[in-house]
Amino acid sequence: MKNTILTGLIYLTLIFQAFPQDVPGCTDPRANNYNPSATVNDGSCTYDPTFYSPLFRFLLPDEVKETSGLIFYDNAFWTINDSGNAPILYKLDTVTGNIIQRITVLNSTNVDWETLAQDEDYIYIGDVGNNSGNRDDLGIYILTKANIPSSGDASVNSSHISLTYSDYPNGHVKRNENNFDCEALITIGDSLYLFSKDWGDNQTRLYRLPKTPGDYVAQLLYTYDANGLVTGADYNATAKEVTLIGYDKDTAIPFFWLLFNYHDQVLFSGNKRRIDLVSIVSNQSEGITYTEGKNGILSSEGTFLNTQSSNNFSTASWTDSIVTGIFPAKADKFDFTLSPNPVDKNKLTITFPRMPTGNHEVKLYDSAGKLVQIEHYSLGSGKNGFKIKLKVGHLKPGLYFVRILSGNQVVEKKFIKQ
Repeated sequence: MKNTILTGLIYLTLIFQAFPQDVPGCTDPRANNYNPSATVNDGSCTYDPTFYSPLFRFLLPDEVKETSGLIFYDNAFWTINDSGNAPILYKLDTVTGNIIQRITVLNSTNVDWETLAQDEDYIYIGDVGNNSGNRDDLGIYILTKANIPSSGDASVNSSHISLTYSDYPNGHVKRNENNFDCEALITIGDSLYLFSKDWGDNQTRLYRLPKTPGDYVAQLLYTYDANGLVTGADYNATAKEVTLIGYDKDTAIPFFWLLFNYHDQVLFSGNKRRIDLVSIVSNQSEGITYTEGKNGILSSEGTFLNTQSSNNFSTASWTDSIVTGIFPAKADKFDFTLSPNPVDKNKLTITFPRMPTGNHEVKLYDSAGKLVQIEHYSLGSGKNGFKIKLKVGHLKPGLYFVRILSGNQVVEKKFIKQ
């Protein structure tokens, strides 16, 4: 009998050794509570307060002063205005921000258009703004991309989704207690996902519904404490990450929430990192779209203090995989200048007052956010007055961006190639 028990125990031990058990924990080396032994990310990662200054891109025309949604499609940016404006989808030039096309959406009314999303075949316009909490006509308009001409103003038919929320209360909601406003929409697979803008408790609730025309009840999936008002979202299918944009209700300072390394399509099951955009003040930032890789732009409405504008952003320094599993130590502060600018010669000089010790990555992007050049440098000791010369003679005339990553810092500046 004892031999039988001993044999069984040995057998079970061999099974456990052959099939090691998953260890849940924080798997992001950037986090405060990183667990190097963890094999499964359990969504528990916490981070130090993080501040980011997105590079200004351009001002937007007065015609889109209330820009409230953004997508990147057909090598152009597309936006809409919010409540009470014409039912028009605007195409913007990526270099100047000028309007180059207007698509009037037929069979539609702009009650409160607040968000844009897209998939391979369709554009989705979210008429889901509900500041007062009393709308019963929420909906999403669907445009077929194939019906949109490549140039020239046009009118295009739309189909429609009508929706309500699974937890929507009967009767009206007081405005200052309203948790049923919405300005953020993405599409993944066969579903649309809505993130609420909760005026009452600064949370956001995630809903899902089909993305085909019809009448639906959007199902509540998850509630998360956003500590602010979520006003836009985009999904990066290649990187499998979601970026939410919003702003603080009291200060109007914008923020990102980065959702990444989640399981399947359970968007809040992985890492959730907040990035505060302290350099953008007194604007309601509501539009966000990825362009190339993990790069993108955000748009902000015009106010009596500031003109409507756009800024570049990149999530790479926070969501890229760290192959070594060791996050670099924080580098010394650095900055750089570009000369000549504009450049009409073959070389662009990047000058650093001080180049810190460590590994540095220099990336060059065109106006659409496409990576066109990359260089790597490694310094064993810091250097003053360090210079890098980039060959740019092969570039076409236009606007370009130099982004340099040093440790966990990112600095980006723009130049013009003549």
